[in-house]
Amino acid sequence: MDAEGLALLLPPVTLAALVDSWLREDCPGLNYAALVSGAGPSQAVLWAKSPGVLAGQPFFDAIFTQLNCQVSWFLPEGSKLVPVARVAEVRGPAHHLLLGERVALNTLARCSGIASAAAAAVEAARGAGWTGHVAGTRKTTPGFRLVEKYGLLVGGAASHRYDLG
Repeated sequence: MDAEGLALLLPPVTLAALVDSWLREDCPGLNYAALVSGAGPSQAVLWAKSPGVLAGQPFFDAIFTQLNCQVSWFLPEGSKLVPVARVAEVRGPAHHLLLGERVALNTLARCSGIASAAAAAVEAARGAGWTGHVAGTRKTTPGFRLVEKYGLLVGGAASHRYDLG
């Protein structure tokens, strides 16, 4: 399955619940920044400043969709990033861009980092003549299992197990 097709593995209800929990944890009860930034239309551009593998687009999209913003991608999921590359653009109300910015960037960076490490491990194993699977374990960060397992798959590794069962 190609990297873009992997998004089909993510249950929409689970993805929405994850995004909701992340935003609830990160967003303030009273958003005073909105008084400064306002609700007018704005845009933000995402640039890759380090090499690696791009992973986590479904999570990034879901975060900004929940905040009534639109994401346009310039690179497909699983792309090898070469600095400095224009990766995506997000459009929406300024205060919504700011509400989702940190959550979206942290999630995308974590997923891309895991995909990059997985791709390097797969490449090293193949270079050494290994013909089996390179797999991740079930040792994941609480609340981020889906993100981390997804990153493994985008990076070309297999997932040992998807849950603790």
